[in-house]
Amino acid sequence: MQAPDATAVLPRPRSISGDVAARLERHITTDLSPGDRLPPERELCTTFGISRATLREAMHALEGRGLVERRPGRGTTVLAPPPDALGVQFVATQGASAAEIAHVVELRRTVEPAVAELAARRATDLDLALLEQTLLESHAGLTASEALELDIRFHEQLAAATGNPLLASVCEAMNHLVHDVRLRSHVSRSGRRNSIEGHHRLYACVAAHDAAGAKQAMLTHLGEVADVLAGLDALLAAEASAGAGGGAA
Repeated sequence: MQAPDATAVLPRPRSISGDVAARLERHITTDLSPGDRLPPERELCTTFGISRATLREAMHALEGRGLVERRPGRGTTVLAPPPDALGVQFVATQGASAAEIAHVVELRRTVEPAVAELAARRATDLDLALLEQTLLESHAGLTASEALELDIRFHEQLAAATGNPLLASVCEAMNHLVHDVRLRSHVSRSGRRNSIEGHHRLYACVAAHDAAGAKQAMLTHLGEVADVLAGLDALLAAEASAGAGGGAA
């Protein structure tokens, strides 16, 4: 099965404020520090070519995420991220046994379908824009570590879309706990393609606010990841053989 075309139009009505909020969130989290100030409203409106009403909708979404604080006369200030509410001590799973991999699969199947279901019920335009950005950056030609970074980002964005900060913290901690096993699922090209395809199906359900569909899409996605992990040696051997023979993966 071919990987979804990452440049294809994704199935949701465009929300200008959501797209602007997503671009601002990326700027805040990658380029700015707590205490930094965003440019004035007039400058931002000119930069994005939008009205003040649209900008204020975007800012309201960022405030709801706890990313910024707006005060009359002082502008918009970047806030510090909240402290780790769980205090989890992360453990490595590199070289994990079959039983340990099974524990990872079980953990994800217990938590993430419910997250997908809630995300589909509650996702805002900002949530959808952020998920869409991540999908547009994802393709099977990435390295395993690059693919994993986007994989984790997508699942953490789903968790954020539930609107429950405790669930988001649980999923962030879980992603660290199972990091090395998840990396194994991206080692093969077919594993990376499967991941992208699963994310596209999840996104379609969340964008349509199809809670039951999102839950089932997550179960299917995690089942495919488990299959990749179980058959990784065979997948890598087949890809190596195809590469040596000049075949396409």
